Amino acid sequence: MGCIMYWNRICLVALIGLFFGQFGQLAAAEPTLKIMTFNAENLTAPATKVRLERYRWELARTAHLERVANVIEAQNPDVVNLLEATAKEAVDQLVKILHEKGLTEYQGYHIENSDTFTNFDVCVLSKIPLDEIDGKTIQHFGTNGEHSYRNSYYSKDETGTVRQRSGGISRHALYFLTVHGRKLGFLGLHLKAIPDDPPSNTQRTNEMGIAQRIIRDEIVKRGYEPIVLGDLNDYDPDVPDRDETRNTLTNVLKGLKDFDPAHDGEELGNVAEKIIRQADRYTNLWDRNENGISDPGDVQTMIDHILIPKSMMQSIIRAYIVHSTDPTTSDHWPVVVELRLPEVK
Repeated sequence: MGCIMYWNRICLVALIGLFFGQFGQLAAAEPTLKIMTFNAENLTAPATKVRLERYRWELARTAHLERVANVIEAQNPDVVNLLEATAKEAVDQLVKILHEKGLTEYQGYHIENSDTFTNFDVCVLSKIPLDEIDGKTIQHFGTNGEHSYRNSYYSKDETGTVRQRSGGISRHALYFLTVHGRKLGFLGLHLKAIPDDPPSNTQRTNEMGIAQRIIRDEIVKRGYEPIVLGDLNDYDPDVPDRDETRNTLTNVLKGLKDFDPAHDGEELGNVAEKIIRQADRYTNLWDRNENGISDPGDVQTMIDHILIPKSMMQSIIRAYIVHSTDPTTSDHWPVVVELRLPEVK
């Protein structure tokens, strides 16, 4: 009889431990969202014609797609803001490789951008179905046409003459998703390059002003929280990066974070603030001698960013940059942020 009672007590203790163990696991399993932005550097599918060729041979193009897929597989983000895809075929091929790896939740969304010089597009891979807005899951507003965003601005040409110009953001994509009851609007950007060139800085500043309007008119007015991410080709004065000799000459990051002048203070924060080690804050390699490796004299700075609502900054589990890739994959390293997103009823 005593043995039976002793055994019953052991079983009861085990059951209580199992219950509280399961309860603890459930309590800890908060909903999360993992976001990556990655400039894959001229991602091209085999048998497609492109204006700017990185690889001429089919084997090299396929190998590049495989390397990019390996990065996504290793990080396993929910949303990938993908830059420098040259055509829909590149996105489709990348998704095909991921599906072959068993990552069948990923769906690719491509839209033709309006950069006629590079033909580079901003697009998205997502495990979460995108919301349909105005009959579209991904949008681009172009630089011409009825529904376009353009600004006039003044810029000096190569002779120093000030001329009036007009332009939009030729490389961007807008997409929306609802996750755990949170409505998020993503503006993927690939802004004008060369952050120490005055004409480029003027053009990029104009692009920033247009991005502010898109955030206000297309995201916030629809009741979505804005997330701005991509290759912004500029430095954040509030977040020192690895190379302290490189400082912004514009207000591009300041303007994107403070997109609403009617509101006091900045609406968005840079997830890079949560990257504790300053030496880790670099996302781009300028391979000066073009030898395909990162040499001590090469420039490494942070020009890729993820900006999220200030209210979500405290929800960051971890923010980091994937430095495990080499220059054969891209001259950029992906930025990743993982967020706790408690469900909104």
